[in-house]
Amino acid sequence: MKKLLSMAIMALFAVTLAACAQTETPSTAKQEQSAAKEEKPSSLNVQRTDVRTTVATVEAVDLKTRMVKMRSLEGKPFTIHVGKEAVNLPQVKAGDKVEITYAQALEVRMAEPGEVRSEKTQIVGGAEPGAKPRGVGITETNVTATILELDKASESATLQFADGVIASVKVQNPANLDKVKVGDTIAIKHIEAIEISVKGKKR
Repeated sequence: MKKLLSMAIMALFAVTLAACAQTETPSTAKQEQSAAKEEKPSSLNVQRTDVRTTVATVEAVDLKTRMVKMRSLEGKPFTIHVGKEAVNLPQVKAGDKVEITYAQALEVRMAEPGEVRSEKTQIVGGAEPGAKPRGVGITETNVTATILELDKASESATLQFADGVIASVKVQNPANLDKVKVGDTIAIKHIEAIEISVKGKKR
């Protein structure tokens, strides 16, 4: 479990580092843009990451239902369900401060010929019995989707996924709509990771 968890975390941050490398070398980016103008339009290659950390306060813990009521820094109440993997839940008490880190990485590219994917894998890890409560959950989703419609006015695309589901999605960068056409198949990888750790009561 620990080995798989480490590999998933490395995969997430590998995408993060790749995105950072692109933003930290503007001269290289300009050279690539100039070369793209001389050649055919560049193929679709989207990489986006987001990492956020916040602190919440535990208000109540129901050990039977494993539901934990918390309140954010902004004062908004919310409730989470803690899985049985978190063996140290009985240690969590009202008033404890909980640090929550959420990270996600998105990668979108043109699918390879004949590539069809509809996969989701999940990894859950927790602290050793008796240790300070901590939990990590990572979900990786890999799917392919065929473009049914492109709407540049609304900056959206209608996709049909490999399992038959049809959905309309908003495109964050409208310029990417010029890199694809109706009938193209794209491959989407989405990695989502969350870490929750109890830091104890505020002094």
